[in-house]
Amino acid sequence: MADMFLPKIGIASTDWSRSLVDRNNHPEPGGSGWVRLQQLRPHWKFPSVTGTLMYHEKFGYGIADYYGKVHFDCAVIVLQRMMFKDMVRTIQIIKKRAVRPYIINDVDDWYWGLEKSNAAYEITRPENNPEENIDHYAEILKLSDMVVTSTPFLKEKMEKWLGHKNVKMICNRVTVTDFNVRRATNKRPLVGWVGSTAHRSNDLEELQGLFDLIPHKLHHSGHLSSHPLFSKALDVDPRRVTVSPMEPPRKYARQSFCFDIGLAPLRDTPFNHAKSWIKMIEYAAAGVPMIASPAPEYVRLNREYGIGRIAHSLDEWAEHITELSDPRVRLAEARKNRELVKELNVTFMADEWADIFESLL
Repeated sequence: MADMFLPKIGIASTDWSRSLVDRNNHPEPGGSGWVRLQQLRPHWKFPSVTGTLMYHEKFGYGIADYYGKVHFDCAVIVLQRMMFKDMVRTIQIIKKRAVRPYIINDVDDWYWGLEKSNAAYEITRPENNPEENIDHYAEILKLSDMVVTSTPFLKEKMEKWLGHKNVKMICNRVTVTDFNVRRATNKRPLVGWVGSTAHRSNDLEELQGLFDLIPHKLHHSGHLSSHPLFSKALDVDPRRVTVSPMEPPRKYARQSFCFDIGLAPLRDTPFNHAKSWIKMIEYAAAGVPMIASPAPEYVRLNREYGIGRIAHSLDEWAEHITELSDPRVRLAEARKNRELVKELNVTFMADEWADIFESLL
């Protein structure tokens, strides 16, 4: 009953997929939408609603939930990846009102550093998509009351770009208890990777030639028939690779980490400098020892928390995989990482967001 007197938080993300549904078969945000916001909602004391952003000339912005009800009573609206042309003018109008919601933009990617090989590149360019693009996104970010970022790289970019200090950073976390812990005793370990092959910046290609050096079989979790093949990106025989499909958030943690050694390759690009440590801490929560490229956040995770291994060359990748092929080494590392990642549990992230809401309300 007490919740009905607390201010309401509205969440509008463009990170949705028809394949991602909750226990009642209702759509849920996936990817960044899930990690950054949706998984936090059960931990907030504030009532919250997630759905489609709506505008009414009289009532302003509201969030339409799954049942079609529009919640115009949100005291704070958190936006994620909103790049629509019409929103620029609408936010300008709303900001002139005496009573209006606080507008927060959550930023988890550096779209201005996208590689052409990434599927998001073409659809966010102004010349290709006049109605929804990164130019409109830039204006919307500048009009927001606050910007929250997931990495130090993004925080620094936003502070310099927006010219104000109302930029906060909340690092990504995981719900540790959601993950099934992988058994680390297999004598012939399976080497795997989780992710969409369509939204990459030729990252997997960085490992081409690696599996000429080592004999391990491979697994890709997140396979979709419409996306490029994992085996092709690595330039390995497809018969050497098993696959499992992309899973919705609530199944993802329990079913996707069905291998023994995890890979986290990232090319050295501006877009990847903004990437968070999320994949690494997911591996850790699932009890899967992992090896990563020296991307800024992977290196920070390793230095500050002692999680994961960093490889600077194909020879180092091969050496790490060979060492982790020993079940005893793998088990010890899995247990260590699993214990350490508890410091990065979702409850800490939820508290940081709650502190922001309380400071505004």
